[in-house]
Amino acid sequence: MNLYKNGMIFGTFLGSCLCIGLLAASLGTRYWIVSTAAIVNRTESDGKVFYGLFNGEKNLNFGIGWRTYELNVPQEMSALMVYSYWLGTVCCMAAGIVFSSLSAVLAVVNSATTPIWTITGVPGLYLWNIVSILFQSGAVALWVTLYFRKLQFSIMTSDDRWSTEGRAFFGLSFWLVVASIGVQIINVIFIYSATSDMRQKKKAAKPVIEEKTNGAIMLY
Repeated sequence: MNLYKNGMIFGTFLGSCLCIGLLAASLGTRYWIVSTAAIVNRTESDGKVFYGLFNGEKNLNFGIGWRTYELNVPQEMSALMVYSYWLGTVCCMAAGIVFSSLSAVLAVVNSATTPIWTITGVPGLYLWNIVSILFQSGAVALWVTLYFRKLQFSIMTSDDRWSTEGRAFFGLSFWLVVASIGVQIINVIFIYSATSDMRQKKKAAKPVIEEKTNGAIMLY
């Protein structure tokens, strides 16, 4: 039993579990976009706005005290963001969780046994981790595109009469996805390191096969 290999692969199980937690936290929290807000030509006004993929909050001060308003992102979609980018982000996040879960399951299987099928072995570990990275990167790319197309100019509804132009920035929920991508990349590095012995054995086996082939040709 190769303890190093099994240990590294089990490490990818822990990494995948961490990714699932990060992605779930990102989906459930309200800080994908954060901004301060103000009413133009009204210096005593102040506001803080933040929301995630499903809900958020507006804290506004018209000069007479703070008031809190809840935001339902899907209900106010047309005013807040572009629907196709939002839907793509949600779908990519969901797919990222699914493939991180597959990676976690396969990590347990590969650390305990040697699978017969290729798709459930080391190639499968590479595949599902990389696919998860691609979907998570897709979510990040879509949200960044949405930011430059819409969110950097306004994250408020037109009825609010508040301005957030140039004030919005990516919040904690967004950076949790970036962190998850980093962890998933570390998983791939762990898999590569764990299978270094397998690659060396394959390289060592090639000269032996070539010698046998050459010997057979000479005898012929």
